[in-house]
Amino acid sequence: MLPIPIHALTTGRVRIHEKMHRGEGTGLRRRARILRKGPMGEELPIHAWLVEHADGLLLVDAGETHAAHDATFARFLVPREEELDRQLTAHGFSPDDVARVVLTHIHGDHVNGLPHVPNATVLANAREIRVANSPMSRLTRLATRQPLPPGFAPRPIVLDGPAVGAFPASHALTADGRVLAVPAPGHTLGHLAILVVQPDHHVLIGGDSAYDQRQLQDLHVDGVSPKDGVAIATMKTILAHAAEHPTVYLPSHDPASAERLRTVATL
Repeated sequence: MLPIPIHALTTGRVRIHEKMHRGEGTGLRRRARILRKGPMGEELPIHAWLVEHADGLLLVDAGETHAAHDATFARFLVPREEELDRQLTAHGFSPDDVARVVLTHIHGDHVNGLPHVPNATVLANAREIRVANSPMSRLTRLATRQPLPPGFAPRPIVLDGPAVGAFPASHALTADGRVLAVPAPGHTLGHLAILVVQPDHHVLIGGDSAYDQRQLQDLHVDGVSPKDGVAIATMKTILAHAAEHPTVYLPSHDPASAERLRTVATL
């Protein structure tokens, strides 16, 4: 079994509300705090991930663009030269060669770069698509000035495959079954993580299942997750999986993610 190359693509940075990073309180009270003015944290990367598989180039998330609108809970720093197309070119790839994009979840800083890969088939969890199309989600995007990209219409995938390690279900994204979507609800209820099976370890591209590895280990819910218990259960599942299989954990906004990928630093 040969390693599957994975490339970290950093599409700018973002500063988020401290109560968004690490939530305070529970339920609606926790979520409401991110809409109040408050201190912003340090700059965090906005990562997308390119999986160089024999089946074709698979992109996990698409990152942000320089046109992103700031909000009470986030300040974006995305130069045009750091957008997805420039990142792909800098790593030696053509945007036209990306065959598929799988979204961990449908938030702007994970989907807004999609116009840069016009030939790609876009995939997302069927449940995530339903939630994103709901009246409440549409109203929230309007109020926060976070529209979805023009023509946004991902194809739904269903987690109808077998359990993998600690994850109760899966969906194979490659014919050899070495790249799989697994459930990671919490930050959103249809959130996915992408599991890549390497020869001697696993890589879990975690999206926003936690903003950083320490938050995962602390089981500290962020300020966005709709249900505290669901978010905590997913973090426990990730830790349980890492106890069974050495796992490199790659949250999208962790400043240490790219270095952990490079050095194979497992949980």
